[in-house]
Formats: sequence, C-alpha cells, structure tokens
Amino acid sequence: MSRFVASIVLLATTVVVGACDGLGQAMTAHTDIVARAAGHELTVDEAAGLLRLNPRLPAQPEVVEALANLWVDYILLAKAASEDSTLRSIDITPLIQNEIDQAIVLKLRDQVIQVDTSFTDEELRAMFEREQPGLQVRARHILLRLPPDATPAQRDSVLALARDLQQRAASGADFAALATEYSQDPGSAKQGGDLGLFSRGQMVPPFEEAAFALQVGEVSDVVETPFGFHIIKVEERHLPDFEQVKDAFRQQAQVTIQLEAEEAYVKNLTEPLGIEVQDDAYEVSRELARRPEMKLSARAAGRTLVSYKGGGFTAGELQEVMRRFDVSQRSTVLQFPDERLADMLRALTQNEILIQEARRNGHDLTREERDSLESQAYSRLAAIAGAAGFRGIQPRDGETQAQAVERVTNELLQGIVKGERSALPLGPLGYAMREQYGGTTFDRTYQRVASMVEATRPMNMGQPQAPQPQPQPTPDGGQ
Repeated sequence: MSRFVASIVLLATTVVVGACDGLGQAMTAHTDIVARAAGHELTVDEAAGLLRLNPRLPAQPEVVEALANLWVDYILLAKAASEDSTLRSIDITPLIQNEIDQAIVLKLRDQVIQVDTSFTDEELRAMFEREQPGLQVRARHILLRLPPDATPAQRDSVLALARDLQQRAASGADFAALATEYSQDPGSAKQGGDLGLFSRGQMVPPFEEAAFALQVGEVSDVVETPFGFHIIKVEERHLPDFEQVKDAFRQQAQVTIQLEAEEAYVKNLTEPLGIEVQDDAYEVSRELARRPEMKLSARAAGRTLVSYKGGGFTAGELQEVMRRFDVSQRSTVLQFPDERLADMLRALTQNEILIQEARRNGHDLTREERDSLESQAYSRLAAIAGAAGFRGIQPRDGETQAQAVERVTNELLQGIVKGERSALPLGPLGYAMREQYGGTTFDRTYQRVASMVEATRPMNMGQPQAPQPQPQPTPDGGQ
C-alpha cells in the first residue's frame, strides 16, 4: 500500500499530572451518578439494574465503564435524532476527517511524484529474470539442533558434526540418506529431509537466503538459524513462464516504482526535520489508548509527544487518533513495547507533516468533494440511528420527549446487555457529540456499581468470562 495512503489510514508534565489536570470531573461529588449527557442522567441503581440482566457479565469496573460510555453515546444520538430526523445538526467532521486528510495528501502525491512507469518488453524481461518473482524451490535439509543453553564445547561439537556432514554431502554422498540418519527435524527426517516446494517468505531469513541462492544440485555451507545448524540441498527450481505472467508483472513493477518514489519523497521531506519521540511519550500514549474519552486541559492537550523542527505531535492530536481506533486496535496499542510505540508515533508525526505540506501547497477538497463525503457520512449515521431505533421517537401517553428518549435508549442497552442486540459503536462521533452537546462519565462510581451487582449474585455463581463482542461497523468505516 502507498505510504501516502497507509500513513493516513494508520490514523493512525508526567502522565499523573496530565491525568489529574484533565480529569478534575472525577473528583466531583457525583457519587450517585454514573454518567450525564444533555440533561439526562444514568444513576448507580440504573446502571446496576442493567448489568443484572446478564449474570454472565463480570461485575467489574471495566464493564461498568463500557456501559456508561455506550449510554452517553446513545442518549446523545437519540436526542439528536428525535430533534432533527436528518441528523444535520450533528457536526459530521470527525467522521470524515480521515478521508479529508487522505484526499489532500493524495493530491500532493499526484503533484510531486512524477515517475516513468513504461517498460519495453526487453526491459521487463530483464527485470523479471533479475527479481525472479514467484520463484519456488524444492529442497532437502539436515537439521542439527543446538540447545538454547548450550555451552561453547557443546556448540563446537554440534558445529563440527554439521561441517562434516556438509563436506560429505558436497562430495556426492546420498543427501537423503544422511538426512534420514542425522537430521533432527521430526517433520522431514523420515522423508530424507524433503521440505517440498516453498516460496520466499515461508522460511526464516537465513535459511531462505541460502536456499534461494543455490542452483539445482548444489549444497549450501552450514547455515545457522534459531532452530540450529542446517545443511541444504536444492533439488528443483520453478519460475513462472514470463509470457504467461508478463502483464501482471508489468503492473507489479509499475506499482513498485511508484512506491519507491513515494518512500523517497517522504524520507526527503521528513528526515531533515529531526523527528524525535520524547521520553515520556510512551506512558502518555498508553494512557490515551486506555482512556481515549478522558478530558484534557489545554495544557495537557498541547503537551508535545514527538518533536520536529518547526512543530510537534501533541497529546491532543494523539487522543484524536485513539478516538478513531476501535477497542481492538487500542488494545493492540496497549500491548506494544516502547519500540513499536515509537514507530507508531513517528508514523503519525509523518502523517501530520504530509498533511501540512499538502495544505502549504494549496491542496484542499472542492466544495463538491466535501459535500459528497458529508452526504455519505450522514447516510451512514442515519443507518446507525435507524438500526438503534432512534429515528421517529414518539412519546407514549404521559411521557415527555425526554422520557421517550431515555426509554428507547434503555431498551437498546437492555438488548445489548442480554446479548439480544449488537452494540453500535459510534467511533469518533461519540466523542464529538460529547463536545457538542455535553456528556461525561464519573469513574469513581464504577466500583460501587460493580459491588452492587456482585452482592446480588449467588455465592456459587463465580465470575464467568464475558462473551467477546464481535466487531461492528462504525459510521466512519472502522478507521
């Protein structure tokens, strides 16, 4: 995938100070309120009542938190839909921002990347013979395993045997017989070390490099991999016929040249800026992945996580990205070691630099292009609201409109808790609606709700694992 496209799709003080700075609401006195949104409230008793509908749900603060956030999202969407069936009162920008950014960066690409992707058949054939795409080899090997805690003497002993076997095989000894007698690979030894046909990418790199460098009948030197010492003999090499794959290879070669040009452009643009991940960025990143809904003060949001000449990537910008990620994506981020987090942060910073460069070059959407994106987003949102039952909410006898909104929202949540209906995640729209209409959760109540639910369950019930939610489409396509 193009760096220009992939990088956009990836949108892709200490943490304690930042958290306290941005989460002052958690220290308020709302001990009986789990969540509040647009004048509606979810009480501790109501939240506990919802969770009691499914005894399989663990009585844990994390489950209460998930319920509270769903309640806020749904109340706000239901209220907006009941007041305006077109939903045009909702600021749709968070749903299309990713597409806007991608579109203007692609316009930059078309402006700055000009490469010749035409090839004569002779040039294409030479490239094909040099790269040998689709090449497969059939090889045999002898594996001598080396214990992870092998002493130098043990290593020398195993290596000496491997070199002896290599010399015997290279001198013409029956390779299959040697493999059957000596190889410690249980999957191939009985077949004379035969591994069958394999392509590039199927073996560990040192083994693959050696095997694909051999011609038919040749025996490799001793090759070390994490499995031990190998001696390899190639018996067949299969390369597709050029004429049969010429057209597909031409397209592949054109894409490769385009990608190489894009990689070079991005490198030339970003390397001189000295992108540097700050030491404390890892803790902040994990905290935002864990709690993307947290409220950040202006100071906390402006905190630089990645610096570069002329700018920086901030905690507020990372929060926007995390709000675009679904639960599984954020969970993956939480498992990243520091090195992977650093790669992610650098890639996101490169995204920012590319977008800024596109705008400096005058690229933006036309009014028609933006209208088209907005229309598609409103259609997706209308489908979500319709599936949730939020369109055309009518009060029953004696109900106010606000009570009708709460009733329909609670009916949806009851179905979700019981497992009868699927959750309808709103992605970044949920956070945007909180900014637009007002909505918050109070995490100090989560444990209280969990304790109330636990106290009403039979002592011998235990805590079975909650069923894992299935991925659901979000209004922004899951980006």
